[in-house]
Amino acid sequence: MTLLAPPVPGTTDTDQEIEKAGWFWLLLWCLLVLGVQPWSARAAAPQGTTGSTNSMLKGALLIAVFLVVLAATKPGFRTRISPATNLYVVYVLFASATAFLLTEPLSPLLRLARLLLGLMLIFLFWRPLIQIPERLIRAHLIAHLLLAATVVLSVLWDPAQAWRPLNSFGTGFRLQGVIIPMLPPRVGEVGAILLGLAIIALVARKMPVIPAGMMIGLGLVLVALSRTRTAAAAVGFGLVLALLLTRKTWVGRVATFAVPALVGLVFLSVPSLHTWLLRGQGAAQISSLSGRTTSWQYVLDEDVSLQTAIIGHGLGNKRVLLTRGEGDVDVMAIDNSWLSLYWETGLLAVTIVGIALIVAWISVLRAPTPYVKASGALLLGYVTAASLNESGLSDLSSMTLHLLVAAAVCDADRLRARARALT
Repeated sequence: MTLLAPPVPGTTDTDQEIEKAGWFWLLLWCLLVLGVQPWSARAAAPQGTTGSTNSMLKGALLIAVFLVVLAATKPGFRTRISPATNLYVVYVLFASATAFLLTEPLSPLLRLARLLLGLMLIFLFWRPLIQIPERLIRAHLIAHLLLAATVVLSVLWDPAQAWRPLNSFGTGFRLQGVIIPMLPPRVGEVGAILLGLAIIALVARKMPVIPAGMMIGLGLVLVALSRTRTAAAAVGFGLVLALLLTRKTWVGRVATFAVPALVGLVFLSVPSLHTWLLRGQGAAQISSLSGRTTSWQYVLDEDVSLQTAIIGHGLGNKRVLLTRGEGDVDVMAIDNSWLSLYWETGLLAVTIVGIALIVAWISVLRAPTPYVKASGALLLGYVTAASLNESGLSDLSSMTLHLLVAAAVCDADRLRARARALT
């Protein structure tokens, strides 16, 4: 759906004006990416202590970015809303309606307002960033490069806190962010996205070898030192899909499958890589995915009413209470985007977001430019794989942003090709 705001004389944008303001919009996008990161106080706390997410600070940053973007957007601007973004708007409306059924709807409504604000920013970023999809891909890459740089600086600034010990979940230490508080899984995600986008830019010749190689190396280091298996598997899956969808010859497609198979054999045969993969965990911890399957089984086994199955327990309930045999009660995160969606906002929300993911994949498959298609496939492949082991698709998270970016750039690429064909 393309919208045109009421025109105002003397306020017509040109591509040259947008190009001059490129660094301004790039900075705003980097701030948006920063605002969706789950800044966790646990990243600065010893293992085993509790922490909270700095929601107020992130909300203030998001509002500031929105106000600046709104002020910089001239009347008469053209915009485009991708179908996946439209579906997320539907999800916000549905979740907002169900929030009023809760005894305390304020917190869920604030989360939904934050998500709606993010969707409106995607709406406003169409002209300066998304209309030429390579700009948004570059902005997303640079944003993750800056986040990765803060993690590296954290090691220099406070090495004692930058290394998080693994107690109940294995042996050794994991790298986390301190300057911007990020737990190891988030550090792994930042490194994985940086690694994947840099590889695609290098293969597509969109970036010189030296800077691309440095980004690839930095991404590998963050994934390795954070010891995040989900990020490693998800970016591998995304890269395989990206290469598979853009290879024209059967030799290239065979190589796309052969390389990951060889990497898997290397991980199983090289002792140091095998140790990294196991992370000091036993067979029980590995088979239960570090305890995740326990909470998953609880969600699937719980008897709920038809109303609860349809609309869920309420947005924000991402943890379940498990009673052990001795009467002990543990609070466990669900750590699965689809089960978390079901638990929070029910089957209807799962259906809406699931359709949004499918529609995003359709946009990727229809993108005519190989570089844009590969970048979209990488991001969506990452989201598809990581959503099985991490939560995030129910609100404005980094995972949701990856999905919206992939859908937006591929949709814009298709529209650009159509416009060129008509001229």
